[in-house]
Amino acid sequence: MKQNLAAARDAFVASMKRETTGPELTRLVAVLDDLIKWSVARPKALAFRDDTARTVFGFQLADSPTTMFWSAKVTRGDAPTLEIYPPTGRTLSAELREKVKETLNAHCRQPTADERGLRIGFGALKNPSARQAVLAQLEELTKCAPAVEAS
Repeated sequence: MKQNLAAARDAFVASMKRETTGPELTRLVAVLDDLIKWSVARPKALAFRDDTARTVFGFQLADSPTTMFWSAKVTRGDAPTLEIYPPTGRTLSAELREKVKETLNAHCRQPTADERGLRIGFGALKNPSARQAVLAQLEELTKCAPAVEAS
């Protein structure tokens, strides 16, 4: 179902509310809003992906209708998770993939970026320095990551 950015954000936040409440929800919504703000500020590189489920929110490469750049997903019993190039992160060069993995894992209590995907929980991204490091890594990826068809 196609929807606009604001409606999709609201639906995603509603999904978040089923798993998180109070001040924690406010902090996690701030993470989502920063990701959206960062992505919207790059219209030549990224476009909102308007055909995702309510529990998934994401942006794709602007020049490809099928290539995801990042997505966030709400899972039962947990904070949302940011995934970079799901599942196409494995197509990055080994060196760049390792750099992204190191950035993500440096800001987590338990490493979450592995051979299956490049992901980090919103809980870790509540920390402003972690969020800035990940956004800086995303910025680098907009300039050098290959476009790969999403599955």
